[in-house]
Amino acid sequence: MPGTIAITGGSGFVGGHLVTHFLSRGWTVRALSRRQGADLPGKGEIVCPGSLDDQEALKGLIEHADAVIHCAGLIKAEKRQDFFDVNRQAVDRFARLCAASKPCRHFVHLSTLAAREPALSSYAASKLAGEKRVRAAPALPWTIVRPPVIYGPGDRETVKLFRYMKRGLVLVPGALTARLSFVYIDDLCTALTCLLSLPTGLQRVLDVHDGSPKGYDWRQIAAAASQNLGHPVRAIPIPRAAAWPVAAMNASLSRLFHTAPMLTPEKLREAYHPDWVSAANPLTQLTDWKPSVTILEGFGKSLQWYQQQGWL
Repeated sequence: MPGTIAITGGSGFVGGHLVTHFLSRGWTVRALSRRQGADLPGKGEIVCPGSLDDQEALKGLIEHADAVIHCAGLIKAEKRQDFFDVNRQAVDRFARLCAASKPCRHFVHLSTLAAREPALSSYAASKLAGEKRVRAAPALPWTIVRPPVIYGPGDRETVKLFRYMKRGLVLVPGALTARLSFVYIDDLCTALTCLLSLPTGLQRVLDVHDGSPKGYDWRQIAAAASQNLGHPVRAIPIPRAAAWPVAAMNASLSRLFHTAPMLTPEKLREAYHPDWVSAANPLTQLTDWKPSVTILEGFGKSLQWYQQQGWL
């Protein structure tokens, strides 16, 4: 039954959809925001101003919360330590705080599939380190969820991919045979709702995907875009040697100007990894959840929304 849920990262793409989703299902939603008076996507949520470094704000966020979804995190940073400060240390403090909170019966840590390959990047390593801190928190009823590529209306990262698709191109990092799993944002929200229908945390790390057990290669991704756009979309592999100088330059400029670029040598190692397929979809056995949106339908919904909003 619906209760009170606390959500971190409520002003982000995933967090914003979670806020709206849980409100629509009768939950009382508290959302953490770093901006006082932030305009979050839902209507009726309780906004708790503060950050992951603010213990008092976090205490207010989780007070009387039946469940917590932690989806705030750092995806780009100037320095390696910045990733660990947010994705490990802040997670550790928050998990321990939730462990001491009553009546919190379920702490869901939204991680990433990248955590299974920690050698690729500081981001991936910090996400795995954060998972370990959740698992070590005493008496915490936790479940860790590792989504693959999350996409849908409002996402400012995958819209870049759709912009190229509209021009008839998919620029592929590496081989066309590399495979990825996807999950549409609405399916992910429903999966987490079903997860929270269980009495308590599972003490397990769960993958999740859109129902395609082998994921998709880049030709299939291009074909799904082509069917929705009504014109051919061509997948073009970009050799690592061609992308590396740009990433290296970004890293140098980052150190000079203290910025946090997305494209870096470490991010290239992630992008050129040939296998980002979710290992399984255990929530379909553990709960009533069934993914309903394949990339063919999901691309169509996303493209329509982007076009309506003038993003393409």
